[in-house]
Amino acid sequence: MSETLSILNIGGHPKDAIIYAGGTMAKHAARGDRVTILTPTTGLSHHLQAIDEYRDSGDMPDVEALVDERRRELTDAAAELGVTDVRFLGYDDQIALPKEEIVNDIADVIGEIRPNVIVTHWPYDTVPTHAVTTQMTLLAIDAASGIRPGKPYAPTGGDTAGETAQIFYHVHLGRTNVLETLNVRVPTTIIDITDTAVLKANAMNKFTSQHYGEDSPLHRKLGEGMDGGTHAVHARVAYAEAFLAHNPEIYEYLPVSSYRRKLSARPPEKLFDDMTKMLLS
Repeated sequence: MSETLSILNIGGHPKDAIIYAGGTMAKHAARGDRVTILTPTTGLSHHLQAIDEYRDSGDMPDVEALVDERRRELTDAAAELGVTDVRFLGYDDQIALPKEEIVNDIADVIGEIRPNVIVTHWPYDTVPTHAVTTQMTLLAIDAASGIRPGKPYAPTGGDTAGETAQIFYHVHLGRTNVLETLNVRVPTTIIDITDTAVLKANAMNKFTSQHYGEDSPLHRKLGEGMDGGTHAVHARVAYAEAFLAHNPEIYEYLPVSSYRRKLSARPPEKLFDDMTKMLLS
């Protein structure tokens, strides 16, 4: 594809847009696509360092300072990926419920950047903020396709999806429980992120509030397990991010990507080397 894409990557908490799709966003940013990262919440419910300190001391922390820290973590993480457009809406995530004002704010961003692609959580994710964020995103897509009095943005297209041609959901489970497994997430799209896995690791290490960091083994553990796991092994690459498309894709002819054909042509020794490559040491 030669034309530039506009991509909106939405995570319920500040870290989510990076951990589930950071490698893919880095590839698109390097290609020259417009990448916007948005989180509706402050993510304070996941500020593990502050929660631990508050539990131990009983002293109420400076909440505004903690919010600023979470905003800075996301901005710095996005910069590691080459992404400079970060939207931190700053809503409380303690009780996750759909809110009309958040839907409007997301619709404003959609109207402004007119994303061709939106990446977000699986709609039935059992992390409440994840599922609610996706519900609000789908409502915002619909809102942005119509006339919105008092808003500066024209409708985004001629149908209910507007110019958002595709939505991709994360495939990795938000939690491990029976409700997650009632709706099986079979990926339709796998992105080889071997060339951006280290960038993603550097980005994740900005989230020190959640015990990541250069001196922490946390992202190496998660990176090998999530990005170097089953989907990568089956695709015969070192690291991959997997997604599930919302809409059936439409083609003029039966599709097979040139990249898949290139991978299929590798000699056996190259295939094995790529599949077993370890970068997050």
